[in-house]
Amino acid sequence: VEVGSTVELLNGTKGTVRFIGETTFAQGVWIGIELFEPNGKNDGSVQGVRYFETQENYGVFVRESQI
Repeated sequence: VEVGSTVELLNGTKGTVRFIGETTFAQGVWIGIELFEPNGKNDGSVQGVRYFETQENYGVFVRESQI
């Protein structure tokens, strides 16, 4: 998995990887995905910290195991 690649989550949701790395909201490596449909939880920012840009509800952060 790399930034810019298209992925499908285990729940069938598809999107483009926009961020891979550590965050301030939880430990470990997270993958930020810009979804193709507005089924997400954010706009690429969490708790006031921006990790990538997208429209509201198009962003989601997952562990690699969820892809």
